[in-house]
Amino acid sequence: MTRRRALLAASGAALLAGCAGLAGPGADAMPTRDPALWPFSPDSPWNTALGDGARFAPIRSPHMDPTQGAGINTRQWSHPVHIASADDPTVSIYRRGERTPVRVQRVPVDARPDPMSDGALHLIDAARRHVVELWQAERVGPDRIVAAAVVVNNLTDAGVYPGWHGARAYGGSALAGLIRTGELERGRLPHVLAVAVRPQALNRLGPDGRAWVWPASAADGGDGRRYGTEGNLHMGSLLALPPSVDLRTLDLQPGPETALAHALQDFGACITDSAAGNLVFYGEPAVHPAAQAIRPATLRALVAQLQVVTNHTPHSVGGGGVRRAPTAPAFQRSF
Repeated sequence: MTRRRALLAASGAALLAGCAGLAGPGADAMPTRDPALWPFSPDSPWNTALGDGARFAPIRSPHMDPTQGAGINTRQWSHPVHIASADDPTVSIYRRGERTPVRVQRVPVDARPDPMSDGALHLIDAARRHVVELWQAERVGPDRIVAAAVVVNNLTDAGVYPGWHGARAYGGSALAGLIRTGELERGRLPHVLAVAVRPQALNRLGPDGRAWVWPASAADGGDGRRYGTEGNLHMGSLLALPPSVDLRTLDLQPGPETALAHALQDFGACITDSAAGNLVFYGEPAVHPAAQAIRPATLRALVAQLQVVTNHTPHSVGGGGVRRAPTAPAFQRSF
């Protein structure tokens, strides 16, 4: 066991308890997590670390330049997440053009969609079990929200679906891979990250004849018509830093930079959307100050080393084999 993995194992319980807001009564207390803050089942591909069976290939895409680096969307084209309390007002959530609400639940009064045209907004109920994922959302008065797309997802399932079932192009939950409040500050991102690339950088001619690969179940426009026809980047592809990359050579600053680098090497980043930038990570708005601490030069250094995990499948998640990080812990209580 490497020194880093030994330190990770020794400190894991404390970090997990802090993430869930639970200070265990003693060293023997089992770590747990809150699905509102760290969603999806332990066996979800979003919570499964890369294995030593992972196979890697250099990125080949005519419209993705590994030397151009990346951005982190936190204030525009972001994904605001709001968690309700039992005291928040009840709001009816409608799909635009329909008269019957898809969902009625408590929503914080300050919940507002992202200001850009996608208008993403994600509302977790007071029971902390479900999230209503909205696209092109609009708050119409204090007790009504309308949106072009309204999807209700369970925070304790795998976060992937056989068809489009979330407010992102890839078809899964929009919370999957999102950098959440406090993760960068704590220096640990214990899950796969979500990224986007230019639509032309994606190859719509997937190996199964579809415009996506697992864990994606959809593509922009349904068929990826705006995608290209070359290269090894597909909607759903998993990118990661191979284990041969020595992070000590990258001049990383402690904190957010180191956390992002370890996440890319331990879990990787899944293409879940398309965007105007070369490569884009996503964080909820509260992540902005910590994300700003990651230098552009660091993002360029990390992106330049990313490769495609070629054997990331339902039968070999993360390539299979011995995992680089522990399994996500159980939830706080039965849901």
